Amino acid sequence: MTEKVSDAFDGKLLESLTRFELAVRTLTSSGVRGEKRSRRKGSSAEYADHREYVHGDDLRRLDWHALARLDVMLIRLYAAEETLPIEIIIDTSASMDFGEPTKFVTGARVGCALTQIALLHATPALWRFANEKPLEPVKLSGRNDIPRVLRVLDEVVPDGRSTLGEAIRRSALAGPRRKSLVVITDGYDTEEIRPALRACRAAGAEVYLVLVLAPEETNPSVRGEFTFIDAESGTEAALSLDKPTLKRYMQMLESFRADWPDFCRTSGVVMIELSSDQPIDAELFRALATGGLIS
Repeated sequence: MTEKVSDAFDGKLLESLTRFELAVRTLTSSGVRGEKRSRRKGSSAEYADHREYVHGDDLRRLDWHALARLDVMLIRLYAAEETLPIEIIIDTSASMDFGEPTKFVTGARVGCALTQIALLHATPALWRFANEKPLEPVKLSGRNDIPRVLRVLDEVVPDGRSTLGEAIRRSALAGPRRKSLVVITDGYDTEEIRPALRACRAAGAEVYLVLVLAPEETNPSVRGEFTFIDAESGTEAALSLDKPTLKRYMQMLESFRADWPDFCRTSGVVMIELSSDQPIDAELFRALATGGLIS
């Protein structure tokens, strides 16, 4: 029986997520009061800075001690306590429908775990789905909203070619410019994805790339004569999987897995590589914490 994304989200897992919070590096206003502090100055109780008084300023914010000591009228500024929204973009192309559980299912579960952590701390979340077939984004804000996106994900069947680059570019143009953006993919469509990731970083988003690969891809054990069919284009190719061929494949795979971290380091993107057979457990939480996503 095919696993659903929601199968992992029982009461025990949901309870375990209450121990974490998002650990984003840059915070900004989304217009919703929450528990994460931004660098924007506002009206909370934490002092941030001074500026000179100008006519029309609220006298209740005047620093009377500074006036008495320095004979200068200064207005106290405070750090705003507002939420940084999190946005999840998941690749739903045909190549994600591979592995057991599939790369899509595992990636979606990771995204949902991050979403639930965000919602528990009053941080709004938005999901986008990268596929040829249009699917409306899902907006979440309440701490009990996670079933809404789980229902959508359970109905998604990864199919067709990747439109991830296009979805990321839309994210760069839409909504808050400064946000925490999590992109979940197997990373194969590099020419489209990389410029789009750079665009989001340039727009002010903190970008996290969750690369999900199946064990069958990273450690193939099959041998013999096969006809391979490209999951996205439908192109067929006959191939003999002998020792020399597997050696060349492993060399290409090693280059692919090394190239993505190099790109991320030079582009200001945080990358986490996961296996599709990775359960939602303590090992995963350690990886997300090491990557700076949760604390």
